[in-house]
Amino acid sequence: MVISKLPLTNDMILMKTKFLFLFLSLFSLSHVFAQYEEITMDDYVYVTNIKSVSFFPSGNPLEPPIVYLGNSQQLFLSFDDLDNEQKEFSYEIVHCNKDWSAFTDMERLEYIDGFQNEEIDDDAFSVNTFVPYINYQLPLPNPDLAWTISGNYLLIVYEGMDLDDRIPVITRRFMVVDKQVNVIQNGRRPRDVSKLRTHHEFDLFVNNKDFPVIDPRNNVYVTILQNYRWDSAINNLNPKFTVGDKMTIDNTGKVSFPAYKEFRPIDIRTLDFTSNGVNSIDLNDYGTDVLLDLGKPRRDAYYTTVPDANGQFVIQNKDQGNDRVGGDYANVIFTLQSRELEEEVYVAGRFTDWKPDEMYRMRYDANRETYIAEVKLKQGFYDFFYAVDIDGKLDPAPIEGSWADAENMYQVLVYLQEPGGRYDRLVGYLNFNSNRF
Repeated sequence: MVISKLPLTNDMILMKTKFLFLFLSLFSLSHVFAQYEEITMDDYVYVTNIKSVSFFPSGNPLEPPIVYLGNSQQLFLSFDDLDNEQKEFSYEIVHCNKDWSAFTDMERLEYIDGFQNEEIDDDAFSVNTFVPYINYQLPLPNPDLAWTISGNYLLIVYEGMDLDDRIPVITRRFMVVDKQVNVIQNGRRPRDVSKLRTHHEFDLFVNNKDFPVIDPRNNVYVTILQNYRWDSAINNLNPKFTVGDKMTIDNTGKVSFPAYKEFRPIDIRTLDFTSNGVNSIDLNDYGTDVLLDLGKPRRDAYYTTVPDANGQFVIQNKDQGNDRVGGDYANVIFTLQSRELEEEVYVAGRFTDWKPDEMYRMRYDANRETYIAEVKLKQGFYDFFYAVDIDGKLDPAPIEGSWADAENMYQVLVYLQEPGGRYDRLVGYLNFNSNRF
């Protein structure tokens, strides 16, 4: 029997091409998702030898990692490896949806111009430090890689270059804004009288003049953060109503945050003498011990206005003048005089990623009636709170208290889900100080 092949029509060829593209896309996506099973879509350090991870716009270490699309501003990553042996670290960036619950269903070529899995080749050994380490630095974008669309991104740093054997060591969130709308905030007194002395509350408005939005109540989403804390962020707020080119995001008291108090400081930019927040410095054969001032609960204490960095930290060294490789590590001892609490107590700040991590948990000394924690920190300036773990989230209020006069920074992010769109656009951003209320 002879079987003859029928000639393929243009429609048949197009159908086969579409099927093949769909098959390859699904295979590619399944492979991509499989390799991310161990990835936390949050700021996280996966191994104990990696320290002092900082990620910020170049030249602005106190600012969150948020940049504008098409702007020349770079983001800057820096971290130390205390194993003190040269390794191959690679990196990639992945696009995420508006609430970080999933990776965007797109091919990488649709949001990346360049190459993934490139090596971080800018490294330097520490100089004249008691604790040896290697510092690694990475600017983004760079000649190897740049982003092409707005939205949420996750930077993943791996140890190793082999796609099958590499292990994640760092993840960091960052945002790229394609500014199309203006955000306006209007601070006011809380509607709930029980929050009058303890909370910051404000209404939000989005002005979309010259940028038409279809069905804003279902396609516009707003996220608000306090001091760039993702664990306490208010997510997925929709406009209540729209009048002309002005959307009202909230006028019902949903945008309400405990103001807390000003942060506690640690100034260890020099280890030659004590500075702000430091009680004593002990240089010994095994390193440097830094004993901080004895902390006491501030829940019922009067509010005091003091300058702070709103929970952020800066790596800086005044002893050798080289912040990157001249700063040493010290064993910093935190003490909090308090009765024993039912909840676990932690040291909390940007340098802890605001997580109840075991290395920042405080142990209770019943004889001294004091909580104690020892944390290895690189020379610099740090802000922190004492906080309790409530259902996996850190709450400073039971120890630090909350007072409406406290000053905080707030970040407002406006996302747009376009009908038929394949990703969440980030079209608006506002970073403001509560003193502007």
